[in-house]
Amino acid sequence: MKETIDLIVCNPAGNTTILVLSPAPISRYQEITDAVLDIDFKDGYGVQFTEENYDKEIKGEQVAFMLPDADDGTGRMLPAMNMCGLEFCGNASRSFAYYRAVNANPPLKEIMVKVSGCDYPLVAEIDSENKDAKIQMPLPHEAARFTAEQLGLADRYPDMTEAILVDMDGISHLVLKDVEPSPELFEELKGLFYPASMKVDGASETDGALIGDFPAMGVMFIDTKTDIMTPVVYVHDVDTTYFEGSCASGTTAASFVLAMDLPDGTHKLTFRQPAGTLYTEVQKESGQIKEIKLNGLVELSDIITVEI
Repeated sequence: MKETIDLIVCNPAGNTTILVLSPAPISRYQEITDAVLDIDFKDGYGVQFTEENYDKEIKGEQVAFMLPDADDGTGRMLPAMNMCGLEFCGNASRSFAYYRAVNANPPLKEIMVKVSGCDYPLVAEIDSENKDAKIQMPLPHEAARFTAEQLGLADRYPDMTEAILVDMDGISHLVLKDVEPSPELFEELKGLFYPASMKVDGASETDGALIGDFPAMGVMFIDTKTDIMTPVVYVHDVDTTYFEGSCASGTTAASFVLAMDLPDGTHKLTFRQPAGTLYTEVQKESGQIKEIKLNGLVELSDIITVEI
C-alpha cells in the first residue's frame, strides 16, 4: 500500500539533504531513505536551488528524520533529529537547525539542537538574510597519523606520505593532503575499516580491521595549494558511498588537521568542495584546539508531499 510523507529538500553548500518531517520509526528509516533518494525533486516538484550546483537534477545525498522535541536532561525541550544511519552529519544538522529557527515564532537567530551521533546539544547561529547557518561542531576525540607504509599503500600511491585519522562522534575521517582523489584509493582505505566489505573469505565485520570499527567513515582529499577538498563518505549500516557535494564533519576533521600546524589564535579556513564552499573558524589556545565552528549556505524547499 502506498503512503504519503512530508519532507523538505535542503541545500547546505551542495550536500543535498532530505529532511523527513513525517514521524517514522527507526526500523523504517532505510526503506524510506531508499525511496526518497530515487526522486529527482527538480522534475515535477519544481525545487530550485543555486543553479551552478544543480544544473541537471536535484537528488538527495542523505536523509534525516525530524523527531519530537527531546528533553536535554534539564527539563528543557530541544528540536531533535536522527540521520538514517544514526551517524553525525554537520550539514544535515545545520539544515535542521536553520529550518527550525526560521520557522519559529518569532524566528530565531540562535538555536540549540539534539542530533544523532553527538551526545550533547549543539548551538547554531542563524543568518536568514544571507541564508547561512553556523554551527558549533563536535571536537574530534583524537587524531592519529598513519604512514602509507603502515597502511600498505606506499607502492601503489607514491604521492601519499601519510593519512591522519580524525576520530569524531559518529564518524571518523582519514585526511589526505595533496593526493589525487580516486574511487580505487577510497575502496582500499575503506577496506582498512571494514575488511568484510572487501569480500575477504571468512572475514567478519571487524576481523583484521587495521584502523577500527566506526558507524561511518570518510576520506577527505585536500589540495593544500587551492583549498579544494574532495569528500568521500561511507555509512556502514546502510552501505552507501558518496562523493559528496560537501561534507561538514569532514571539513571539521580537515580543519583540525590543518590547525595542528598553526599558532594559537583564531583561524578562518576555506574549503572549496565540488558543489559548495564551507568555512570554519578555529580557536586554538596553549597549543590545543578548543573550538571549531562551521558555516555556509543553507537553502530550503517548501514542504513537499511525496508518495512512496
